Amino acid sequence: MRSLSLKLIGAFALVILVGAVITYVVVSRTVARQFTLYVNQRGQLRAETWAPIFADYYAQTGDWTDVEVLLAELISTNTSPGMMGQGLGRGVRRGQGVMGLEDHILLADATGQVVLDSEGELVGQTIPSDSLVLGAPVTSDGERVGTLLVVTPETGPSAALANNFLAALNRGVLLAIVIAGLMAILLGAVLVRQIIAPLRNLQSAANAIAAGDLSQRVRVTSGDEVSDLGRAFNQMAETLEQDELQRRHMMADIAHELRTPLTVIQGQVEALLDGVFPFTPEQLAPIHDETILLSRLVADLRELALAEAGQLTIQRSPVDLADLIGRVAAAVEPAAAEKGVALSLDIHPGLPTIPADADRLSQVLHNLLSNSLRHTPPQGEISLRAGYNPDDQHHVWLEVHDTGEGIPPKQLPYVFDRFYRADPARSRGTGGTGLGLAIVRAIIEAHGGRISVASDGMPGHGSTFTVYLPVETTSYSSTSRLSELPPG
Repeated sequence: MRSLSLKLIGAFALVILVGAVITYVVVSRTVARQFTLYVNQRGQLRAETWAPIFADYYAQTGDWTDVEVLLAELISTNTSPGMMGQGLGRGVRRGQGVMGLEDHILLADATGQVVLDSEGELVGQTIPSDSLVLGAPVTSDGERVGTLLVVTPETGPSAALANNFLAALNRGVLLAIVIAGLMAILLGAVLVRQIIAPLRNLQSAANAIAAGDLSQRVRVTSGDEVSDLGRAFNQMAETLEQDELQRRHMMADIAHELRTPLTVIQGQVEALLDGVFPFTPEQLAPIHDETILLSRLVADLRELALAEAGQLTIQRSPVDLADLIGRVAAAVEPAAAEKGVALSLDIHPGLPTIPADADRLSQVLHNLLSNSLRHTPPQGEISLRAGYNPDDQHHVWLEVHDTGEGIPPKQLPYVFDRFYRADPARSRGTGGTGLGLAIVRAIIEAHGGRISVASDGMPGHGSTFTVYLPVETTSYSSTSRLSELPPG
């Protein structure tokens, strides 16, 4: 985690450094270019001020012969162009200082050839056209007869002041960039710390969960991506804690369910070995009954484990629901008659054929009817109904209602939990393993359906289990697994 902090701070510093270098280069070059442009424009303005004097000179002489005499007089008298009288140097006002000794003055004729140079070095040379645009045109009788340029010298007091100005400006820009960079790194370090802090909390909580403490949660205070990660972590931890709690309960339930038949078998066998009971078929019968119960319990556990793992195989084929209900009812009828419970059917005509696993649906109906039969007293009644609502063309429904003792309303949410029994003493008098309804729900959900139960808990009012099964499946195949089917 510390390496991540260093990486983030290093990334911030690198970005700031690159930005600072680019900013300094761009700003310094822009300032130098704009300063040069300013100097050129200043010289051009001064040239435009003095151009009329040279135009008058040309108009009087007709050419640029001895023009250097005019330049010398202008410099020596510090003549202001607005005060020039008729003739050279007459009626002038001194002290304006418009044309200074440091200015480099060039005068080119109409062809661009230098005819006047205050420094005397370029006379006779031709000035390029792109440099002439920086000067002021000199015209006579509407015709351009020359170009006057006033160039600030690259050496001397003025040049030193210009260089000092640019250097001071660059230093100021550099200092501002350094200060801004340091502030950015400082703020970046604070930001990195704010980002890393919740990640460290996540790491600490993850280490605690890895060590077995599933109660760990992280604090979520904002709505950014890191907080989304924290919420996902908390949800994961909550799921792990619930799964672990369910696993412990399941282990306790399995141990409880196995202990009773094993105790009966052990006691019966020890009694036979000690000679307490004679070795007769009657004494072996309890052992056989408990063995059957253990086999049924193991089979139910395996089937429920497959369902919860999403591996419950469903062999889909077109099923005539009315025919299936009739066959299951006929199989249960003898047991109901033996107990004195009436079994009635009410199947609406025109039930559609549904894609389902006939054997699994038979198992569902057997479990529901057997459950109702166990909890319905003699002279009671169990009714099995099936129908199809034209307003809901996507589902058929099955309903198993009995007139038994019912289920207390506060226990209804737990009816489909594994090893649930309404009897607080968890009595085996009814013969169930406590897994039947959990398996029923798993099979129905594997078909993309749903199941519900209703009861007011009043004796004689019984309970009603209602199953909804889809008429069609979105992805029809001959074999489907629970994990591939849509939720119910």
